Amino acid sequence: MSFRLKLENSRILKGIVETLSSIIDETEFKISPKEFVISAMDPSRICLLKLTIKKENFDEYECDNTYKVGLNLDDLDKILKRTASNDHIELEFKEKEQKIKIKMQREGISRARTFSLALLDIDTEEIPMDNLLKIEYPAKWVIDSEFLVEAIKDAEIYSEILNIKANENEGLLFSSTGQIGEMEYNLSIEDLINSEITETCSGAYSLTFLKAILKIASITEKLEISLKTDHPLKMIFNLLEGGELSYFLAPRVEEAEFEDDDDMDEF
Repeated sequence: MSFRLKLENSRILKGIVETLSSIIDETEFKISPKEFVISAMDPSRICLLKLTIKKENFDEYECDNTYKVGLNLDDLDKILKRTASNDHIELEFKEKEQKIKIKMQREGISRARTFSLALLDIDTEEIPMDNLLKIEYPAKWVIDSEFLVEAIKDAEIYSEILNIKANENEGLLFSSTGQIGEMEYNLSIEDLINSEITETCSGAYSLTFLKAILKIASITEKLEISLKTDHPLKMIFNLLEGGELSYFLAPRVEEAEFEDDDDMDEF
């Protein structure tokens, strides 16, 4: 009763865990014969996410059953930070041992390092991801993630909130307002890789949670964003070498910039 997963490029898993550990403390990995899945909600219930990597996107994948493995992401992140970009990485689990082993080795070198990490018994809450994924959004677009990173850096000069507005037939407006002034960042339809904006929509979202998830931009091949007024912001990251991360961020109840984060809607 065990599984063993191998990635030739450690950068992907390293980037995923680094990003997730800045949002959630601990989570459950679900490994089945077909795929590797992480579903999680942050403690404040402001964002939730689902990462899926199919069996075929691993270099080696052996799994004889479905397993749920609870791990502390901060501890796993510390271990994965010990990898180099040219390391292979293996995750191995044997049910009788109740811990996960992380093995790092470079191609053509016999030297290997192995770390073990004790499992956590996590009380998982049912996450309404499937319901959210069924929602039809009237505004969606594919964007160069660097544009969004730039908008976030501009906005945080003024407040902790990024306002996003999708204008039908026009494009996007990112804005932020504070005591010292305000900023606007405009993107036309031509600036987007592709878009489908059938009605004007708007929302206000926490920069803290946007900055956290945008750490994954360096390993993202394609970023699709969907907006619907009074609904969570939906972001789909298609990762390099396979894998998809779905991320939902609850909107602010009001777009005033001086509210506490406790005033945010929750899932």
